[in-house]
Amino acid sequence: MKRAGAPGPLTRLGVLGLAVLLASCTERALVEVDSDTAPGQATPTREIEIPVQGMISWRDTTYSGYEVPATSSYRVLADRSDLQGRLLARFETIPDSIDIGTVQQPIESYANGRFRLIVDTAGSSIPQAGVDLEVYALTRTYEARETTWLEAAVGVPWSTPGGDLGERLAFGRIGAPFDSTASDTLFLPFELSTDSVLAEWAASDGEPGVAIRAVGTTASVDVRSLAVTFDVKPVGQDSLVPAARSPAGYTVIFDPQTPAPGGQSRLGGLPSSRIYLDFELPEVWDGLQLKGSTINAAALVFRPEPPPATPFRLAEPLDVIAYQLLADPFEIGPKTPIGGLLGPPSLLDPEAMVEDDAELLLSFTPLALIWSFAPPDSLDVLRIGLQVSPEGADLGFWNFGSAEDVSALRPSVRMLVTPRVPFRLP
Repeated sequence: MKRAGAPGPLTRLGVLGLAVLLASCTERALVEVDSDTAPGQATPTREIEIPVQGMISWRDTTYSGYEVPATSSYRVLADRSDLQGRLLARFETIPDSIDIGTVQQPIESYANGRFRLIVDTAGSSIPQAGVDLEVYALTRTYEARETTWLEAAVGVPWSTPGGDLGERLAFGRIGAPFDSTASDTLFLPFELSTDSVLAEWAASDGEPGVAIRAVGTTASVDVRSLAVTFDVKPVGQDSLVPAARSPAGYTVIFDPQTPAPGGQSRLGGLPSSRIYLDFELPEVWDGLQLKGSTINAAALVFRPEPPPATPFRLAEPLDVIAYQLLADPFEIGPKTPIGGLLGPPSLLDPEAMVEDDAELLLSFTPLALIWSFAPPDSLDVLRIGLQVSPEGADLGFWNFGSAEDVSALRPSVRMLVTPRVPFRLP
């Protein structure tokens, strides 16, 4: 880790920050003075680092819930020692009539029901013994945005964790290696009467729903798409007409539940977390005048905690973006309006985060430069939000030291600064 006064990784951020600024400015704010040829003293550029305790003020917090299981792309069936995962769904739009030419005919009966799952085999782990997939009718309704492994809705616990399961509706099996004859598509045929099940769903708008689970030690199945397919027999017709419907209230429940961030700063996870912070830079640091000087590059420096245990350890790299917050996040909360990006994305690489002196640097150069040249009292508090992209893709997250941390993992600000050139009369 580089300390104040020594060159370091901020130099690379400086080049990127300068590119962003020069592309967006018509004035020559960064090059208006050549310290090598201007009269007066030379002003060498310095790299400095300001710790949290060196700020006039600093506040940081973690807000969660920007993506929840019901709105995320995470759909994993799991039956492992470290993770249990099930899918919940309702099929609200089972038709009671169908168009035959220009005439709408009532449906007399339903037949040949199957659940269709499109599986990402590359993201799945199928044991040599294979894995059974089962679909059960639920006996209790649930709220898609609120349900968890333990609760059907907030304050409404399941009778049995993982969902109140009734009759088994369908069954299928995945062998190892994956041997579906229809690419990555699996069909789980109904075991009960298709006509009885779908007629009940048509009358109840799909309530109370179904649960899909995997049964097989070490199994993990990444489901990309879910639907129910069936045939209908219109009144007065002998032929069957194929149909399919997508689910509503579609979500995933899992155990263990994602732990709360506590006093740490967190990025990623499900529900997804962001870091919001505000701070006031000192006008002078280590004898160097910051206010009014050219800030060639400025970055927030976050230092990672040890990785969380599986299944919450981040497996794949994610981009982290920084943007300006347009109001006080400690007053408005998670719904604080956001402004433009402050620099290029930074890579949150789980392999790099476990190295000695690992750091995550997020550029805020444009905002720092505006602060430097702003009139007194016109821009004191800098407000910034950080988030991963994409959000909600996985359970994995990473924790970082916060202002509350008493260890060496507290965040800081690193800058490349060229002081103002003093002009003197001969």
